[in-house]
Amino acid sequence: MKRANLEICLGESGLLVGSLQYESSGNREYSCFQYAPSWLESAEAFAIAPDLTLDEGRKFFRGDRPFPSVLTDTMPDAWGQKVLMQHARLTSSKRIFNSLFFLLAVSDFCRIGALRIRNAGSGDQFLAVGQSDTLPRLYDLDQFCNIILDIEKNNSDSEALRRFIIPGSSLGGARPKCSIMDADNRLCIAKFTSHNDSRAAERAEAAMLRLARLCGIDAPDVTLIEGPAPKLPIAVIERFDRVDGKRIPYVSAQTLLTSPTADNRTYTEIADAIRTNGAEPKADLRNLFQRILFTILISNVDDHLKNHGFLYAGNGKWRLSPIFDVNPFPERFRQLKTAIADPAENAASVELLLEHAFYFEMNQDEAAKIASSMAQTVRCNWTQLCQEMGMDNNEIEEYRPAFEHRETEFAESLAE
Repeated sequence: MKRANLEICLGESGLLVGSLQYESSGNREYSCFQYAPSWLESAEAFAIAPDLTLDEGRKFFRGDRPFPSVLTDTMPDAWGQKVLMQHARLTSSKRIFNSLFFLLAVSDFCRIGALRIRNAGSGDQFLAVGQSDTLPRLYDLDQFCNIILDIEKNNSDSEALRRFIIPGSSLGGARPKCSIMDADNRLCIAKFTSHNDSRAAERAEAAMLRLARLCGIDAPDVTLIEGPAPKLPIAVIERFDRVDGKRIPYVSAQTLLTSPTADNRTYTEIADAIRTNGAEPKADLRNLFQRILFTILISNVDDHLKNHGFLYAGNGKWRLSPIFDVNPFPERFRQLKTAIADPAENAASVELLLEHAFYFEMNQDEAAKIASSMAQTVRCNWTQLCQEMGMDNNEIEEYRPAFEHRETEFAESLAE
């Protein structure tokens, strides 16, 4: 049986929030979270997630959810887990890859949001500490491309993985990525082209973040860097959970909805969560409507609950984070991972979205104007933005069906 007694802390000062007791027996894992009395008495106290209500009671987690969802938000997914497991296999005989292993291996400096973890009674020593001076810089990215290629092919050596373990294992998602510091000393995500990619995925994502801004949607700064070969570009995206070096608490939409999975939920449920938990619900409901519309118009079909986030705004309330992980898929069926209003009806349909405009505090006329205007913005700018990101004519033609389709035509026709 494995046991761990941990403290969950917050922010640069490491303010104690609560305790997490963990046990495992075979494949069974359990944990219990409880707020610290000092946190409950603090003027700064807030519920760090909706399912962790601000009281002295103990909250229990087990099975497929052995930790509170807000902690699961900070854990690596497929890519980070691959890095950590390869490193462990090369450097240690210990190969117990359970949830605790992945939770504690994440770099304290790079961990998403503002939560930090330390062993109970260890003072100010947080687990997996890694400072900014240990992270790669922009000029290091070329050599990291080679390390990533070896990781993808399961051909890494221990020295390469040692250099990559802090920056490369702390982020969610399936695509190769790592944390870096940019020229202005800002914490960023570097997203690399995979050797399995059949198209210019990083060029497309960088273009979409810039297109989102043109459509009036908040998006992080993005820069595209050419890698060691023309077909290996790297998208460098600013982390929006850091402001002037300070950590901002973050939860995914899955956590906000207290959902056991990231799929089979609806945008109207997210809207209800915004009404309950939002600092500025009217503005964020409009923003959510715009993001759904943008997702439909660019054929982004990876819009599950983990790819929507919220940042803490004070007074126990949350705001929509900037948009992220928006990737056009020209050959996919136009279906949403998060349905508009009915999990059984997940069509990427502008008409269906307009029918539910009232749910986002808009009337039909206002929603139709937004839809037609955004469709025109997408049509007039996507090609140029893709060219600016270095796509050639063949790559642009490959992506064209993602932008020029029946839903785009319908949205534009609303202006007539």
